[in-house]
Amino acid sequence: MADVAYPEAIRELYESEIFGEAWALALIAVAKNDRDRYHFDTLLQLETETKARLRPFLYKYGMTLLEDMDLSDVDDAVADYQNSATFAEFATITKPTVEAFLDRFQEIDLAAPPEDREVTKSMIQHETAILTWLELESTGPNAASLEAMIAELQYPLPEPGGV
Repeated sequence: MADVAYPEAIRELYESEIFGEAWALALIAVAKNDRDRYHFDTLLQLETETKARLRPFLYKYGMTLLEDMDLSDVDDAVADYQNSATFAEFATITKPTVEAFLDRFQEIDLAAPPEDREVTKSMIQHETAILTWLELESTGPNAASLEAMIAELQYPLPEPGGV
């Protein structure tokens, strides 16, 4: 990973949520069933809440809140889902990407001053929740896989019946 230039690197945290939101929205559009859709809806809610929570952090450092980043990689990430025979296969394929984000967030946290650590550590917890979801789902459907993500939400979605 690239060196951490702080506070500039915190823009990466925000952009990861912009990307995550676009990814989740694209996944919702192609969800193969109601269960998958609920999982992607929950991912979207997590990415949206986290993005909103990061705005004051960026503002503190005079950074733009504009969302003018390249999202062309979303199509490849969605293709991973569409080309997977099972959700478990998709989860397995996706884990390394989330692990890379987690590694980068840990690097940013190490570069952060003490007064910013609450936010940077929360991003590690956020990404760990997504990784936990993928790890649990990579072995097959798991009723508890969303628990860590839902625990991160201030406004969790109601679980639909039969999911």
